[in-house]
Amino acid sequence: MPNLRTQLFNLQALLRGMNLQTRFLLIIGTASLSFALVIWGVFDSVAERVVNRIGTRFAEKQVLYDKARTLQPLIREVALARQMADSAIIKQWAVNENDAQLRTAALAEMEKFRRNFQDGSFFLALAESGHYYFNDASAQYAGRELRYTLKADKPGDEWFYATIKNPQPYRINVDPDAKLGVTKVWINVLLRDGDKVLGVIGTGLDLTDFIRNVADINQPGITNLFVDSAGAIQIYRDVQYIDFSSFTKSADKRRTIDRLLDNSGDQAWVREAVAQVAADGKTVPTKLVHINGKRYLAGVAALPEVGWYDVTLLDLGVLLPQRDFLEIALVLGATVLGILLVLAFTLHRLVIKPVATLTGAAARIAQGNFAPAALETGGGEVAQLAAQFNSMADSVQKARNWQAQEIAKQTRELGDAKKLLEMSLNQKVERRRVQDNLLTLMAHELRSPVAVIGNTAQMLNVLAAGEKPEWLPRINKIMLAVRQLAHLMDNVLAEERIGYQSSKMDWQVGDLNAFCDELHSSQMALRGRTIRFEPCAGDATINADWQLI
Repeated sequence: MPNLRTQLFNLQALLRGMNLQTRFLLIIGTASLSFALVIWGVFDSVAERVVNRIGTRFAEKQVLYDKARTLQPLIREVALARQMADSAIIKQWAVNENDAQLRTAALAEMEKFRRNFQDGSFFLALAESGHYYFNDASAQYAGRELRYTLKADKPGDEWFYATIKNPQPYRINVDPDAKLGVTKVWINVLLRDGDKVLGVIGTGLDLTDFIRNVADINQPGITNLFVDSAGAIQIYRDVQYIDFSSFTKSADKRRTIDRLLDNSGDQAWVREAVAQVAADGKTVPTKLVHINGKRYLAGVAALPEVGWYDVTLLDLGVLLPQRDFLEIALVLGATVLGILLVLAFTLHRLVIKPVATLTGAAARIAQGNFAPAALETGGGEVAQLAAQFNSMADSVQKARNWQAQEIAKQTRELGDAKKLLEMSLNQKVERRRVQDNLLTLMAHELRSPVAVIGNTAQMLNVLAAGEKPEWLPRINKIMLAVRQLAHLMDNVLAEERIGYQSSKMDWQVGDLNAFCDELHSSQMALRGRTIRFEPCAGDATINADWQLI
């Protein structure tokens, strides 16, 4: 907080040090930048919402389109495979596999279906013997359709035993067949004779062609993948992510869509979306998810016919790039900038420049130059302010001239008064000096008679004490009068000295207690009686003229 206060104080000091035009340009620039950032933020937010809204609508349509495009070939193949599984001849042969006549008829029946399958292939795996029959589009295995025998404990054959144990009439399984050297999207249909499972029959779609036609379509910004109810990836353009033969694996060994998504929140949403569309196949949930640090708008739709879920990923940066809105932003920014420039020019022309001129004129007036300022003319408050400023400057000039004249006049009058006072003072000093001399002369002239009278009275007092005691009261009165007269003369001379010679007083620091002690002793000896004296308890040091005291 102290650092923040210091920075704010420094900023305020910096702003106060700038002139109005610099501050105005700084404020306009800061406001323009802030406004531009706000406009860009609002535009980016609005564009983001518009893109997301359009992207959501597009995602819903795209998911439904992908669903139909994906299901179309699969449903057709499933229908043909189920028809093949309903063939009575094939069922009879499955029960009597060693019957050569039934074998020939059943293989011929399957050949008819093979030519109608999109992939041109068929397969039949019998539950009792484990024999696996297969032929492809080139009919390279004609006459030797029996390719190998399935075994429950053999790796790669788990799909068959898991399928015949499952009550579902058919299942789509993506799995490589190492013995045949092919990887297909297998359509496995249960071959039943009532409740008895005779085997699994069906066809397959080449995985590479299926991915190219369904998942790796040439649509920039659109990615398709298909998962099962557990999130295991069934079809994806990158084969290494596909979880082959998912239903034969435990949950911890499956390759799920979690491997693609960056965070657990997106992973949880996919599972919730799958559960939602599984319960209500009409909805298409959408959400922005992140894959490899990139944002995609994901949509999920159910393919209940094959037990899959279509996850369509839309790269909105490719489908709806925000740069398409850049022209709008540029036009808006240019308009705002133009308005700010017009505002800045108008304020500079009508306010800043006249105020700067007034500031300069005020500075000249402060230096004593009261020449009229070349201010802006025209209408408006600024022009009125300029006119009032010139009128004020003229009034100040007149007042200043009048004040100068009055000061000169009063200075002359004060000079004349000073001369009169000096003359009067000199006369008073002279009269006082004459009076002082007269008083001093009188005092000196009176001292001699008074001294004579005092000495005579003392002598008479001595004589009367022995011979004429009755004279003593009168003699004492004479001595008292002499002392009073001497005291009066001393007071007169002291007042004159204090009044006219105070600048020549002899200032010295002394102890008043010691001085009074001496005075006490002398007065007791002079007056011949007891005088009470109590010294000051504290410090009695003072600065005084001790002679006058």
